[in-house]
Amino acid sequence: MRNYEIMFIVSPNAADEDIDKINGQIEGVITAGGGKAEKIEKLGKRRLAYIVKKFREGSYILFTVQADGAIVREVERRLRVMDLVIKYLTVRMDDDLKRLDKIKAHRQKRAARRGRAHAEGGERRGPSPAEQMPEE
Repeated sequence: MRNYEIMFIVSPNAADEDIDKINGQIEGVITAGGGKAEKIEKLGKRRLAYIVKKFREGSYILFTVQADGAIVREVERRLRVMDLVIKYLTVRMDDDLKRLDKIKAHRQKRAARRGRAHAEGGERRGPSPAEQMPEE
């Protein structure tokens, strides 16, 4: 199971009951497939950055989900065919966490090397940039 964020925008003309119905359907698909909807946030109506399907604003909904790829594909398929949904986006959050951990580990190694070089009297490894330049 991986962590995903699924955000979709619903038509501003949709009633709250319609939005709750869509949220219920999406949550049902996730739980039926063995996933878990950790958080469902209604972010309210907001102005869109650009016109989408002749709408200037829409109601934003954010799902934080723990699921596998098949469940996410089914959710995306359902969102694609719903008339009230004008846009959606799915982001896998595991990659971001892995990337952050990798960057932190790299920085720690680099800091350790700097500390070790400092302790050894500031010896450098490799030629200086001036030594690397070819003679003319």
